[in-house]
Amino acid sequence: MPVLKWRWIAVTAVAVAAVTAGLLWLFLAWSGEPTAPVRIDAVKTAFGVGAGAGGVFALWLATRRQRTLELQLAESTRVAGVTERDLEERRVTELYTKAVEQLGSDKAPVRLGGLYALERLGQDNPKQRQTIVNVLCAYLRMPFDGPKEGLKGTSAERGPVDYDESELQVRLAAQELLKTHLTHGEPGYWAGMAVDLQRATLVDFRLSGCTLAAADFSRARFVGAVHIRGTTFTRRAGFYGAEFTSAGNFDRSVFEEGAFFSLARFGATARFTRVRSGGRFEFTRARFEGEADFEGGEHEELDLTGAQFPQDD
Repeated sequence: MPVLKWRWIAVTAVAVAAVTAGLLWLFLAWSGEPTAPVRIDAVKTAFGVGAGAGGVFALWLATRRQRTLELQLAESTRVAGVTERDLEERRVTELYTKAVEQLGSDKAPVRLGGLYALERLGQDNPKQRQTIVNVLCAYLRMPFDGPKEGLKGTSAERGPVDYDESELQVRLAAQELLKTHLTHGEPGYWAGMAVDLQRATLVDFRLSGCTLAAADFSRARFVGAVHIRGTTFTRRAGFYGAEFTSAGNFDRSVFEEGAFFSLARFGATARFTRVRSGGRFEFTRARFEGEADFEGGEHEELDLTGAQFPQDD
C-alpha cells in the first residue's frame, strides 16, 4: 500500500474547512433575516456537516493506518519465515556435507559416524531421505574385495582373512541401516524409497519384511546367504546378471510389476516359494547350480527360457 504523504492530508483538511465555510455562507444566505437564532442554527448545521466530513476522513485514515500495520506485520512474518527456512536449509546442508565428508575418511570409526549422522538427518528431515538412501547405496557400490563366503561361524572358524575387516563392518552397518528404514510397519520406516545397488558387493544381505519402490541389483555380488523374504517391490525389480554365492531366499515376496533375473547365477539353493509377481518374472539364461524351488508361486508370466538347472549339466 503506497504511503500517504502529509501534504495530501493538509490539502484534505483545507478542503473540509473550505466546504464548512461555504456551507455556512450558503445557510446564512438562505436564512433570510439574519437574526441571532437563525445564525446560530446555520452555524450549527454547517459545522455539523464539516465535522461529519472530517470524521469520515479521520475514520478512513485510521482504517488505512491499521491496514498498513497489518501489511507490515505480515511482511515481517514472511521475511522471518523465509529467514528461518533458509537457516534450517543451511543447517541441513552443512550436516549433510559433514557426514558425507566423514564417509570419505580413511578411518572406519569416522565412516561409521558419517553413516549414523546421515541416518539422524533422514529421521529429522523426510525430504532428505531418498538422497540419504542414495548415498548409502553409492557407498555400497564402491569397489570392495570382501570375503569369498558368508560370515556364518566365528572368526576362528572362518580362518585368516584377506580383506579389510573394518571396511566390512562399515558396509554391514550401511546394509543394516537400509534394512531398518525399508522395513514396513516399523517406527523408522521410510516410505517410497528406491535403491540402486548395481554392481555392489553385499555380504549376508537381508531385506526381509521390507517395502520399497524401484530396486536395481543388476550385476551385484551377493556373498553369503541372502534373505529377501516377505518383501514387496512396488515397481519392477532388476537382478540382471546378479551373482548369488550362497542360498537365496525370496519366499513370499511380492513383485508387483515383475522382476528380471536374466543371466543371474545362483550358486546354491534358490527359493522362490509362494512368490507373487504382477508382471513378467524373467529368468532367461539364468544358471541354477543348486535346487530351484518355485512352489506355490503366482505369476502373470514366468519366463525360464534358456535357464540352466543342475540336471541339465
